[in-house]
Amino acid sequence: MKRILLFCFLAAFSSPFSSQQSADKALQTLNEKFSQENIYILTDKDLYLSGETLWFNAMVFRNFTTSDISTNFFIEIYDRNKKQVLKKRFPVFNGAVQGSIQLPESLSEDVYFLRAYTPMMSNLNEDFQYLKQIPIYNPDSPKKLVADKTSAWTATVHPEGNTLIQGIQSKIAVRLHSTGTPPSKWEGYVIEKNNPEKKISTFKGLDGNVGVFTLTPEKDKIYEAVITDNNGKKGTIDLPKAYEKGISLQVISEKDNIKYKLTNTGESLPYYTVVANIGDQLVYKAKINQLKDVFQSIPTNQLINSVLQITVFDDKENVLVSRMCFVMPQNLVVSVPEAKAKVVSTEKRALNSFDIKSIKGVPSYSVTVFDPEDKKSLQDENLLSALWLNSAVVSKIDRPAQYFVEKRNIEALDALLISEQWKMFDWKEIISGKYPAIINQSTKYISYKGRVTVNAKPAAQQNLVMFVDGDFSGNQVFEVETDSNGEFFFDNMIFEKPLKITYQINGANAALKSRTNVFINPTNTFIPLKKELPAVENYQLVDRKSSSEISQSAELTKTIEARQSKKEYNEKITTIEEVKVKAKKKNLTQELNKKLSSPLYNSINEVVFDFINDNQSAASSPNILQWLQGRVAGLTINYENGTPTPYIRQGKANIYLDEMLMDASSLSGISADNIAMIKIIKEGSVGIGGGGNGSVLIYTKRGDTQAPARTNNMLTMTDLNFFVMEGYNESEKYPDADYGNSELSKISYDYRTVLYWNPSLEADEANPTLIDFYNNDTAKKFRFVIMGSDNEKYTPVYYDKIVP
Repeated sequence: MKRILLFCFLAAFSSPFSSQQSADKALQTLNEKFSQENIYILTDKDLYLSGETLWFNAMVFRNFTTSDISTNFFIEIYDRNKKQVLKKRFPVFNGAVQGSIQLPESLSEDVYFLRAYTPMMSNLNEDFQYLKQIPIYNPDSPKKLVADKTSAWTATVHPEGNTLIQGIQSKIAVRLHSTGTPPSKWEGYVIEKNNPEKKISTFKGLDGNVGVFTLTPEKDKIYEAVITDNNGKKGTIDLPKAYEKGISLQVISEKDNIKYKLTNTGESLPYYTVVANIGDQLVYKAKINQLKDVFQSIPTNQLINSVLQITVFDDKENVLVSRMCFVMPQNLVVSVPEAKAKVVSTEKRALNSFDIKSIKGVPSYSVTVFDPEDKKSLQDENLLSALWLNSAVVSKIDRPAQYFVEKRNIEALDALLISEQWKMFDWKEIISGKYPAIINQSTKYISYKGRVTVNAKPAAQQNLVMFVDGDFSGNQVFEVETDSNGEFFFDNMIFEKPLKITYQINGANAALKSRTNVFINPTNTFIPLKKELPAVENYQLVDRKSSSEISQSAELTKTIEARQSKKEYNEKITTIEEVKVKAKKKNLTQELNKKLSSPLYNSINEVVFDFINDNQSAASSPNILQWLQGRVAGLTINYENGTPTPYIRQGKANIYLDEMLMDASSLSGISADNIAMIKIIKEGSVGIGGGGNGSVLIYTKRGDTQAPARTNNMLTMTDLNFFVMEGYNESEKYPDADYGNSELSKISYDYRTVLYWNPSLEADEANPTLIDFYNNDTAKKFRFVIMGSDNEKYTPVYYDKIVP
């Protein structure tokens, strides 16, 4: 994995750097072997009814780009007692995941917890795993959820660098830790305990998280902060004792530089080492022999928006003081795609059309259009806050998205980071060589490890013949060789429905067949949650009968009405013949794919071109690969020695002709008239234990377009043992509202909260991508949310705007 940032070394007031570099090596080891991933999830709604479908779009990041480590994504739902309600597994394509979860009708009304993680994340601190509470309502449940408006808080105080030294002025952050909604206003003052009538300093809460003041502590004096909120609640907190001697660190984050100054009032050291890191990457290092009362500068022209940690070490690699700050809070760099209106109408159920102009180098986006009256949670937490802030700090933050809006409070963000702890690692641990144990390796997509035994002993160096039996006609035979332990390995497979695998050792007689057994285990699987769930916030459960006077929220009312309208929509759509014709037409391609494709040559991530039921206008192309140029995002056709050769996202793709691996030059004589179907699989392998950077599969016409006959003797494969390989969970397609049909306009009402949902809109750099959606019955504006990752610039792609 390439580093995202350039190193910035500086030898300040010193000779060339030559000290021990165990901190460097520790950080490098962490980056190469234990690099942490983090997750952001956008759900289609903020609350659900039991029996509804929860749709989500997730992004997996590592070092500010979409992760290249994990290809498996696990998502689970727990009740408040930590009982697992359900679990699902979905594939990760280019760091993006899309999926759906059907919530059981039987769920009691309550707050549940959504947990998500990757195999690599399961080895490391569980604090990095995604965990969020979601309210689920059930009108038939004996208890109901009501808003809990009570607020309780405690406070802590944090000197800059966690050091308070006598006679040295220090910036001190006051951190409010709230359960539920924090107070809208709060303030305080500082006193010396022996003279409580005199206010030494005053402060106001900058937001619901933090306030800040300065103090120059005096010898033998004990200080106390007194805090009062707008509800009259009062609290006091002792400031830490000021040391007579020590090292202080002051930091100022500006647009062009991060300035820092060290002050030492204690015993002098031979030198100090100042290290700055972003995530697990070193971006600055300086050896300082002599301290001067001036600020040193870390240039930001090679850095990116992020939380940066500055740490000062002594000459023996002991941490003396540390401090976090945000890089360039004055100038947030976000790649913003352009959404240009072609047709805009806020009339009831009117059609709207927008062009999405792509960003160079970004292959796809998540595009969602919300009714602005819903999805309020995006004002509290979004992609920017998840990537730039939550991934680096430990504590719960109230409304972290507020620090990355246009009218953000830069002083509040800086004070917040003074009060926080670095989440990613502990210097003392990694310098001493204490790293997490990697138990769950992140293998590619669906992977299984198998062990073959004969007479209960390992069958070493044996050829195992396997017959793959799926739901389709085109079954197929594969062969693998076991190693010295009788083991074999499958990986890089992408499929959904379970596959039944019948097996025998090649050439085995009837007696040997009966004594042959295969045991398989998935290499990546669900990992139990170890830590306790957090306490439920902002909701309480009350008896439904005795709380009839408590009115339900407008959002819940709209959700219930939206479900009723969806039911009416589904009933209406089944009666429309035109829609049936469209569905039947679509099913013809699906049936062709089933006829021609063997189970292991299907993928969730595939694009199919039907040459039997659709006129593809390919006859004029001299080569079928040339015809594919420009038709599939991410697929390019390059010329190697004059031969058109397919590449998928800069990697050379495999080519299969009737599911036999071919060279690109072998396709020169194949006419488009003889082709039944082409499909492109962008990620994962086809077959068992395949490989490569995706595949181009070409199927020729054979009789009634059935798959070509296999040349294996199936008679020898009868009455054998078998095992089953489980695939990914299927994701439902998000339902679209199509009011282009007059029958659908007769639906009583439409209160959809999501007007358009596309987690993987393929981008075309040459031409804008058109999206269409119909309005609901009430929305007067539309909220566009576009997300992605510009991996070349190491910046998030984010667009959140209300139009018109």
